[in-house]
Amino acid sequence: MVTFAYLLIFTTMGILTVGLDVFVFHEGFMKCFKKIYEAEVGAGAITIVFTAIFGFVWSVIVDFRLWKNKKKGKQKILG
Repeated sequence: MVTFAYLLIFTTMGILTVGLDVFVFHEGFMKCFKKIYEAEVGAGAITIVFTAIFGFVWSVIVDFRLWKNKKKGKQKILG
């Protein structure tokens, strides 16, 4: 569930960013989408990408740990 929430927020923020770029710069959707990933290194694009990747990996780990603890709790009840 944490991973789903992460992907939902990440996707929503991306859509809002592209939507605002289309509105402000009066360019096409695909051109604005490509501009997000063509950011300069000095703008912190690498930091943002690695932070997003780290957040996704962390959400998967949290979901796995929650699933494992839930499974362990059911075994205690049955056993």
